[in-house]
Amino acid sequence: MTSPVSSPLSEDVPSSDVAAPPDPAAAAPGRRSGALADAAFVLGVLAGLGVLCGVLWWLLVTPAEFTRVASGGGEMGEVDLGRRFGADGWYATLAALAGLPAGFALTWWRARDYLLTAGLLVVGACVAAGLSLGVGYLLGPPKPDAVLAHAAAGVRVPVQLTLQAHTALLVWPLAVLLGSLVVLLSKPLGEHD
Repeated sequence: MTSPVSSPLSEDVPSSDVAAPPDPAAAAPGRRSGALADAAFVLGVLAGLGVLCGVLWWLLVTPAEFTRVASGGGEMGEVDLGRRFGADGWYATLAALAGLPAGFALTWWRARDYLLTAGLLVVGACVAAGLSLGVGYLLGPPKPDAVLAHAAAGVRVPVQLTLQAHTALLVWPLAVLLGSLVVLLSKPLGEHD
């Protein structure tokens, strides 16, 4: 009969002393909840800014007006045409003034994953652009057609608050991404994920 040979490999080692390999599934919920928190925060901030800018746009813009003519319909003079395009300028200005610092601050503060943050910023900026346009439109005057149809000659009727050049909607994402780019370019290469 031979006696069992004891080797260091066959000894019973308490399981608490052995380091288990990291479980990727265990780390995923924490990472996922962090990404969801980032998404909620970034989208919430940009949506709030979009609503605020829509209200400011409505407050700052003097709407252009049609003047009811005796032959029916309405006409618009040069001053009112300028006001109509001035609304686009105010929209773009507010979008740039809100988007640039928001992109900077959100990237600087919420940059666990720069690629995720950049994607969230683009989506959030598009939401902000739509909300600011929608809020301004809803708060502004109604469609002038119905009012002009029943108005007496010489009555001035304001137009709806809307954009003449829809490219002004691009100011939001461009400003937000420019603010983000300032943060990304200011960090040394070793600090990026």
